Amino acid sequence: MNVIKNYSLILSFIISISSAFSQTDTGSPYSLNELGEINFLGNVSNLSMGGVDAAIDSIEFNINNPSSLAKLKTTNYLIGTFYKSTGISNNVSTDNINTANINYIAIGVPTKRFGFGFGVLPYSSVGFNLQTTEDYNTSNSINSRLFGAEGNINRAFVSIGIPFLKYFSLGATANYNFGKFNYEKFNLIENVNYGIFSNSSSEITGFTYNFSSNLSIPLKNDFTLNIVYSLFPEGELNSFNIKSLYTSNTSAITLESLGDFVDVDLNSRGLENTNLPVPKKSIYSLGLEKKNSWFIGFQYETKLSSNFENVFLDIQNVSYRDANSFSVGGYLIPDSSSLISYWKRVKYRFGIKNEKKSIIVNNLPVNQFSLNLGLGLPIAGLSKANLGLEIGRVGNDENIVKENYFALRLGLSLNDVWFIKRKYN
Repeated sequence: MNVIKNYSLILSFIISISSAFSQTDTGSPYSLNELGEINFLGNVSNLSMGGVDAAIDSIEFNINNPSSLAKLKTTNYLIGTFYKSTGISNNVSTDNINTANINYIAIGVPTKRFGFGFGVLPYSSVGFNLQTTEDYNTSNSINSRLFGAEGNINRAFVSIGIPFLKYFSLGATANYNFGKFNYEKFNLIENVNYGIFSNSSSEITGFTYNFSSNLSIPLKNDFTLNIVYSLFPEGELNSFNIKSLYTSNTSAITLESLGDFVDVDLNSRGLENTNLPVPKKSIYSLGLEKKNSWFIGFQYETKLSSNFENVFLDIQNVSYRDANSFSVGGYLIPDSSSLISYWKRVKYRFGIKNEKKSIIVNNLPVNQFSLNLGLGLPIAGLSKANLGLEIGRVGNDENIVKENYFALRLGLSLNDVWFIKRKYN
């Protein structure tokens, strides 16, 4: 009963702290990408290896790969945080955006026959402000003085991993997604003394699911070949939408300048309740490991996002394509059994990732490249502090908007040795 009580308290804490996820974690115009810019891409330990999921650890639950729970040997408490600094530049100016938040909170628990886990995380975010001018070759031109958005989708999940046969395991995760997006747009017509301001909001809810399988083949001399396949099936999220239109008597956008408003009848247009498609995604991961020494892995990811459409929003010059990415990464431990050198027991991680994103802006595709480095620092027993650094770029020379960023990540992977009451004579 005490064990159940303890986990109930932990679950209550996780649910309550999810309120910290309400802030927007991005300032990128490319967060228009499908359901927003994805915040959670994996544990800090895996992200530091380019996101390669084939690195299986018996003392850490890989949230992206629920089949890893089948190999978990001890109760694992996870928390991840990040800080990201992004320089966003165009042909005119450069802006710096700084964001920070909790990245995930989760618990993995082994049993005699299977492993299970649960937690919460801020899944995706939208957040940007754009200024553009659209010339329609008439006597007037329409200046979109403001087009902005903010909001996020959070996710609560439950996972299970079950061993099958000797070297094979399966895993499944059920996700409950919830959040809200707000969109604002202000159109000012030249030679006319007022503009139109629109405010749109969408409340997002719904379940998604993902599955994974893991085959670990032991080889000679303590080598292991890990093969991981993960499937994120196509799904739908429910979107309840509201839209209001305001008039403004000035080009300055302030609350005082807004005049009368009209609530748009979305129900008659079939837009009050809509569905947001969740594209199908597949991940193929392969890795070779030398026990307690080194690991090298490769990963290929595909996402069928070309048919994505948000029928509620009228977003011009944005379309979508099928996306994919390729990663390579690994780690090195100089001497895991060293008694005289702490730094020889540290896990040194590295990785690179090249991604073809799904969003197309002004008929120009958007790509992303990142370099990752990390440290797995032993702190007590089997527990570790995982540090990660990511340096990357979003956009090509052809894109009007380019982003250069770096992200710092801290993840704690604490095992139950931390929570054992010590007795003293």
